Amino acid sequence: MMIPKPLSPGDTVALVGPSGCIHEENAQELVKASAEKLRALGFCVKVDEGCASRYGYLCGTDAERAEALNRAFADDAVDGVWCIKGGYGCTRIMDMIDWNMIRRHPKALIGFSDITALHVMLNEHVGLCTFHGPMPKSSPMQPGATLDSLLHAIGGAPDAALHNPDGSPLQCLREGVAEGRLVGGNLTLVTSLVGTPYGLEPEGKLLFLEDVGERTYVIDRYLHQLYNAGILSRCAGIILGGFTDCEVEDPAAGLTLDEIFRDVFARVHVPVISGLQAGHMREMATLPLGRRYRMDAVRGEIMLIE
Repeated sequence: MMIPKPLSPGDTVALVGPSGCIHEENAQELVKASAEKLRALGFCVKVDEGCASRYGYLCGTDAERAEALNRAFADDAVDGVWCIKGGYGCTRIMDMIDWNMIRRHPKALIGFSDITALHVMLNEHVGLCTFHGPMPKSSPMQPGATLDSLLHAIGGAPDAALHNPDGSPLQCLREGVAEGRLVGGNLTLVTSLVGTPYGLEPEGKLLFLEDVGERTYVIDRYLHQLYNAGILSRCAGIILGGFTDCEVEDPAAGLTLDEIFRDVFARVHVPVISGLQAGHMREMATLPLGRRYRMDAVRGEIMLIE
């Protein structure tokens, strides 16, 4: 696994939009504000001109978004690549990205949500550690535990343990101890990659999953798709992050998230931890995907070991 060059104040990051567009009318102003958030952290910022583009719900055409990502990685003046936002669109450009070039020009990639598709490919098939962390369009990036976690991770010294910014404990859903490389991200995206050349290979990995805005029956469907595909049974352990605004459609007739998790994870024989504050939430831990961790579900610990 290649660990990218640590990012420090004074380094240059490229701000790119490989996914969904900015839907607000003042897109240019929001791009500028996003760049200013990164400059306030001490970085020099090269803003890709496509960040304010709009092609339907996408941040430009597929060719434009893929070229922006390729250009950022190929640019030797750029030390890291920061996605401005998520949304939808990364799966449309997977076959247009020059993965071999990225392998020759490894650098930090930061983002989450739809960016999961890029994380999985870069972790699993390129062998590059990436960062599941805040994006400037949707995250405040103000002083505090969330920003500390981000800067520690991308600065080459990730926290010794994954912990919640508000200090709340992690919960044990299934007992056990496991270790492996941390992979995954958004449940919808992980599921959508199953059966494609870009899907994750779960053997010996710690699988992180989170989601937002889905009905509980949809979460149920996705988890059972991963179960039926053998993903959940073949990984070493499972870590559940935020499932923000994932609600029961009919409280009188539907299953809650807790009931769904109980049903699904009773069928797998690996440790499961829930409650990690990572994903679609204001306060979130940054996850160095591709690094090795050891999880102890009973103790509620996820410790960095490599």
